[in-house]
Amino acid sequence: MIEATYNKIYRFDKEQGIGEITDLMIVEKKVDLTVNEKYYAAFYCTPTHLDELMLGSLALKGKIHSCRDIKKIEIKGYEVNINIATEPSLNRYPRGRKTFITRPVKAEDVLFLMQTHLKSSELHTQTGGVHVMSIAKGREILLTREDIGRHNAVDKIFGKCFMNNITLEDKIFLSSGRITHEIINKLIAMGPKIVVSRAAISTKAMECAEKEGVTLIGFAREQRFNIYTHPQRVCS
Repeated sequence: MIEATYNKIYRFDKEQGIGEITDLMIVEKKVDLTVNEKYYAAFYCTPTHLDELMLGSLALKGKIHSCRDIKKIEIKGYEVNINIATEPSLNRYPRGRKTFITRPVKAEDVLFLMQTHLKSSELHTQTGGVHVMSIAKGREILLTREDIGRHNAVDKIFGKCFMNNITLEDKIFLSSGRITHEIINKLIAMGPKIVVSRAAISTKAMECAEKEGVTLIGFAREQRFNIYTHPQRVCS
């Protein structure tokens, strides 16, 4: 499916005035999800990795607990139907183990990962119109997903991990966008103990991260970043 498309727009320049140009713009589509043949919700999103988006959303809301709950996935254009078990399995995706010990990350590695993370999305570089989310281990970016919506990009990451039984407790989560309490609560459920954002952190997100033992880092730029909670996981 198309992620971006060229459109005619008008641009103002102090020297040249208003002129017509062609600009690459991010595509946003309405995607309808039905669960067990019944309408469930509409997602306004970048129409890629739709299976991951839907499964990630369902898993984070507790509608499914493991891949065995998924009976069938059908994607037809911008319509997705997922058949799931009426009673979710007892064996849950492995997440949120609070006893997991995370090795400290070097400060220079945090900066390196953020720069690599932002460059990993060509769509972000070309349009500036999507949020980019990644998971990393050590100095390596393992997975990147992008979407016009922050929540959608997070759900896509989790959907991919959910389908492949990838645990996140020993991973670093990287975000191009601000971290609010809604985003951090999703990440707490997913499991990573280190969350790094290029943007701002809300006070409520900070409170949630502090309570749940998550190291929360914001304003990660080329030379600096702020550590809001549990700084013991970052070393110089």
